[in-house]
Amino acid sequence: MIIPAEKRRRGSRLATAAAVLLFTVGCTATGFALWGNPPPPRPPASAAVSAPSQESVSATPSPESVSATPSPEPISVPPTPPVDQVVGPTLTASEPTQINVPAIEVDSVLMQLGQNPDGTVQTPSLDEASPAGWYTGSPTPGAIGPSVILGHVDSRVEGRAVFYRLGEMRPGDEILVTRADATVAVFVVDGVEEYPKDDFPQFAVYGNTDHAGLRLITCGGEFNETTRTYPDNVVVYASLVSSHAA
Repeated sequence: MIIPAEKRRRGSRLATAAAVLLFTVGCTATGFALWGNPPPPRPPASAAVSAPSQESVSATPSPESVSATPSPEPISVPPTPPVDQVVGPTLTASEPTQINVPAIEVDSVLMQLGQNPDGTVQTPSLDEASPAGWYTGSPTPGAIGPSVILGHVDSRVEGRAVFYRLGEMRPGDEILVTRADATVAVFVVDGVEEYPKDDFPQFAVYGNTDHAGLRLITCGGEFNETTRTYPDNVVVYASLVSSHAA
């Protein structure tokens, strides 16, 4: 059930943006395009204009304070906005179990992704068919702040992986996240961006927001045959609009 906006617990789940950043800049892949297949879809520039502005992220540090090189050291994330600044519906915390994205035919259970001993975020294996994964260091979908769901663009087993078509998403598309409390959080896409990994706007993506948000993230761009990596990340920004029983 949707509940009125109220003060949420502070950023214990938001304090490790650096760990997620290590996933985004270090995301390797199998190079599905090398198998004679087309590269994954890329969002047009027009799909990116609706992404949240810097003003929607509270107390965002200046660009000079953020290193382009990821570090396992924790990065300070702005505190949760006061209750009178919270915008839109929110839900009580409940872990996600499944994601459905009708526009790109995604219907996946959600695994949980924590941190490795070195502080980097866990990632699904490329050697087996892997579902998308919710990063447990982020809020649960529907709670205040940006919940983060990661997925591979390709894999050695599947070829096209769960988020292969993420770049096709457009503002207005729906994302349905089923939660452990038997509710379905309904999100609507605000914008879609593709960022170079060496210029990834970590605070715009991971910083606290004034609403219940969702980030879907995968690799993107032209596959580099030498490094066997994708140079970019595709990020879908979405906001909670409603919920219903599963």
